[in-house]
Amino acid sequence: MSLDRLRQAVLQPPITLGVMPCYRALRPRFYLHWVEQIDSTNRALAAMMAAGAPAGTVLVAATQQAGRGQWGRQWQSPRGGLYLSLGLKPDLPACRSPYLTLASAWGVATSLANLGLPMQVKWPNDLVSGCKNLGGVLAETHLESGRVETVVIGLGLNGFNPVPATGTSIQQLIQPELAAGPLNTLEDLAAIALYGLMQGYLHWQNQGDDAFLIDYQARLANLGQALTVEGRPAEVIGVAPSGNLRVQLTPTPSDIPAVKTLEIEPGKVTLGYNA
Repeated sequence: MSLDRLRQAVLQPPITLGVMPCYRALRPRFYLHWVEQIDSTNRALAAMMAAGAPAGTVLVAATQQAGRGQWGRQWQSPRGGLYLSLGLKPDLPACRSPYLTLASAWGVATSLANLGLPMQVKWPNDLVSGCKNLGGVLAETHLESGRVETVVIGLGLNGFNPVPATGTSIQQLIQPELAAGPLNTLEDLAAIALYGLMQGYLHWQNQGDDAFLIDYQARLANLGQALTVEGRPAEVIGVAPSGNLRVQLTPTPSDIPAVKTLEIEPGKVTLGYNA
């Protein structure tokens, strides 16, 4: 990774970065920072934002020693992957903050899909391809008086690093005919990811919660997935306006004619991966 090459990468035409046609006039201003090694790009960027860094500040690291996923889980950060955080100042009511995660994952997945990769999202924050994990988003907010004053959106993406059996990488997904395209360097991948994060945020803001959820669910890998809830078999049927997962319990004779649906909060159910 080279900071100079990254600066050049983000100046590419948005069409080459997988941006949807309606957002190709998008030219966000990024304040780019790069470090060789850090404990966590999210932690460091949160400190930078608290000290007055502007919206659009970006921190990219070659490796992380203490990368984090959702709910404090460790995020492995071997060299060759993409590890970045983007700081924004959205001024949103706190109740809408779950959409920051949904929109970020959707935006990056959509950009990669527009560049020819078979991409879906795994609720609420993962990027998947062929039921294997490509990356994940961690959005951490700072609240003031019940509103989101700042958010740091972290992204870990498997680029050219080794991955476990449940994972995949950009290197594995690139077809031979795409090898010379915009996905073959970490700098280009970072630019795609940054525009994808902004695309997701703007699309959510422009469409509103309900319309955005329709687009999110269209890319949702979990629709129809079977799982067990409250000791009963159930099926994923979508995402609720709260951002929670919507599941439908398999009906029993006592349920008829009412079919019970539930909302599941993030962290309350494990959806898993296929190895």
